[in-house]
Amino acid sequence: MDKKLVIIDGSSLFYRAFYALPLLSHNGIYTNAVYGFLRMLAGLYRNLDPEYIAVAFDKDRYTFRNEIYKDYKATRKSAPAELVPQFKLIKDLLRVMGVAVYEMAGYEGDDILGTLAFKYKDELPVLIVTGDRDSLQLSSEKVTVFLTQKGISNMAEMTPSAVVQKYGIKPSQIIDMKALMGDTSDNIPGVKGIGEKTAVKLLQKYENLENIYKNIEEIKGAQKTKLLSGKEDAYLSRNLAKIRIDIPINATLEEMKQPIHYDEMKELFDKLGLHSIAEELSGLPRFKMLAEAKKKEMEEMKPLLNWEKNISFEDEIISFVPEIQGKTPFFKINEVIAGTKNGNYKVERKDFSEFKKQLLKAKAIIAENSKEIFESDFPYENLKFYDVTLIAYLLDPTHVTYNRSYVGELFKVPSIYIDENASFEQNGNMIADFLLALYTSSYELLVKNDIEKLFKEVEQPLIEVLAEMEKNGISIDEENWKKVRKSMKEKEEKLLLEIYREAGEEFNVNSPKQLSHILFDKMGMPTGKKTKTGYSTAADVLESLAIDYPFVKNILEYRTLAKLISTYLDAIPLLVRKETKRVHTSFNQMVTATGRLSSSDPNLQNIPVRTEEGKVIRSLFVPGEGYDFFISSDYSQVELRVLAHMSGDEGLIRAFENKEDIHRRTASEVFGVPFEEVTSEQRSHAKAVNFGIIYGISDFGLSKQLGISRKKADEYIKTYLKRYPGIHEFMKKMTEEARKTGKVKTLFGRYRDLPDINSKNFQRRSFAERTAMNTPIQGSAADIMKIAMIQVYEKMKKGKYKSRILLQVHDELVVEAVKEEVEEISKLLKETMESVVSLKVKLVADVHVGKNWAETK
Repeated sequence: MDKKLVIIDGSSLFYRAFYALPLLSHNGIYTNAVYGFLRMLAGLYRNLDPEYIAVAFDKDRYTFRNEIYKDYKATRKSAPAELVPQFKLIKDLLRVMGVAVYEMAGYEGDDILGTLAFKYKDELPVLIVTGDRDSLQLSSEKVTVFLTQKGISNMAEMTPSAVVQKYGIKPSQIIDMKALMGDTSDNIPGVKGIGEKTAVKLLQKYENLENIYKNIEEIKGAQKTKLLSGKEDAYLSRNLAKIRIDIPINATLEEMKQPIHYDEMKELFDKLGLHSIAEELSGLPRFKMLAEAKKKEMEEMKPLLNWEKNISFEDEIISFVPEIQGKTPFFKINEVIAGTKNGNYKVERKDFSEFKKQLLKAKAIIAENSKEIFESDFPYENLKFYDVTLIAYLLDPTHVTYNRSYVGELFKVPSIYIDENASFEQNGNMIADFLLALYTSSYELLVKNDIEKLFKEVEQPLIEVLAEMEKNGISIDEENWKKVRKSMKEKEEKLLLEIYREAGEEFNVNSPKQLSHILFDKMGMPTGKKTKTGYSTAADVLESLAIDYPFVKNILEYRTLAKLISTYLDAIPLLVRKETKRVHTSFNQMVTATGRLSSSDPNLQNIPVRTEEGKVIRSLFVPGEGYDFFISSDYSQVELRVLAHMSGDEGLIRAFENKEDIHRRTASEVFGVPFEEVTSEQRSHAKAVNFGIIYGISDFGLSKQLGISRKKADEYIKTYLKRYPGIHEFMKKMTEEARKTGKVKTLFGRYRDLPDINSKNFQRRSFAERTAMNTPIQGSAADIMKIAMIQVYEKMKKGKYKSRILLQVHDELVVEAVKEEVEEISKLLKETMESVVSLKVKLVADVHVGKNWAETK
């Protein structure tokens, strides 16, 4: 492979990394920009494999360009306070990683890019990585510019031909385009009134700025006037936009291939909690020493001890590493590595019975993803696992994944090297030590953040409940399923033929571009918002058109049908397990930031409840062999009841106490009409406001939902908060507390960090404020459901009922029951769910029995 020089626009990409990721901190040090930049750097090493590498930063804001034009970049805001200290961190990290860092007083990082590229382009291929399209002027046959797209991970390779294809002009014309159109971000004036499109057309015709002015008499009208009056600004702007390729910087290729200082690198990465990045880098050839150091650690591990019957775990902290085999939710475990302070033991299947007796005596059994143990053939009864993955989720519920690298980062334990070619015993030995090392710091954080009770009384016992539900699975009526699928497919095909007939041609209904052409170009319907590819055909646009155009109504109906068929009718039969003849969905405990459960493979939470098609699909879920009925117990308006309790609003509490129609009551208050005279439309709007308040809806969001003006939506919200002052005060209180503490909490101590609550960025701050208002309500409702699930499960287990819990969907629990237990289980469900917690308003659970899922609604 050819040797390459990669030059990175440090300032541009560091800013992008900062804004692409939420604020992350470790020991009070902000690290989100550092984390994002290093992830990007790891990707460059992996994909470009540079022999030489350099990063160029801006030294300070004042450069020679300010001498040419004093207002250059004058409109730029100062760097955010959370970003500034991260610049030193990234430069320190880059230096110990062997990456050359350059900055020069009086010049910008772009000038360093240009000078280094020009200096070395004849010696080897030069690749520039940037987030600033100004650098496209440097693209040539010997210099390729990689331009980041969204965030910093996606990059476009901008060769000269790619620049022409995307912008319609050559790289050398980029500075002339900037000369004409200016650049508001850099406060480059350009020619007033000339935009990008006009600039490109002029350059396509006249090649450059000089030729435009040589042929100025050919240009007519206002365009000529603008160009003449802005001539001086055009040449000034070109001078400002031109990247210098000859600045007096001392730089050599040798400097760009520096040795890595592994000890200092490891120390810095540990200090900043960047274990997952270290793990990622260790898999790259350039940083092979990191991997070798990890491998050496593995080789130096103490040998495994054999399990013996006289071993005691009494009051010990034990780590539990199973060798998992099979497929969820029916795993097999043949061997376990048990970690202890005195050594790690290999426990074989034949010793599980004695092993379990000792586990019951242990102070804590540390595991990761322990739901797999409850779904296995290991004798887990009465065991409680201290699940570090789950604790990581409780401490940071907005994180994407909770792998070992991240968990180690969170609990300040160095990541471990897992060799995929090593045996289970070798890897398990390391994992056992790793899990033991997590206990102290994870427990300290549980206590410090006041979530020990939430973990021990809610999340930890819920693991077994979810595992049992997944193992139970749910049956489908396969014979009728085929009939319904056939019927809906025929309906879909008939709709499609009708759409083609009305359109006068066949086209791809799922293609926004083709649909846009049919609706707006061919049929002449009123256009909505415009996107890069044409006029929008998003759902909200089509829904507003469907009121007046039956053709669009057919499009929407077709889309709905097609989605139901592909997502459910086609997919679910493929998920039926042969050995159980049931579908075994996965319930995800560590996905949502609010604490609500989600489901996948298949997702049964999104099957429509109110549409006819949705009801038909629900009717195909039936009790399995040996069972007779489904019992559904559904909380009534649980989030509004939580809101009434947490806000203490007298009007809302009184409405619940009087068992009034809460949406009708809200409509009466908001629209100022007597309770009895509320129209169905007013009630519908009030319902949207009620639930919109819970979900932190904005006036814009409400206006889109109800199809009313933003001003009217704002009036609705303001009137609502005036009529329910307790709710208004509660919302203010939640926001103020979040500003002080940086987090919000539920009734049960679940919390969510809001790093953007004091952000200077309006959008980030607004989102954080809405989150501060709605998370306590949604999260508390989620906690109530989880406690109800645990209590119902324990009572059914204690009563040795044959009936069992199958599903949890939104505010509903679904139980599969035998005929003789229906009355008793119905009573158990209602009484348990209504008494899990005492609120200022009574919890209400509506219980329904049916021969299929649809009949329980």
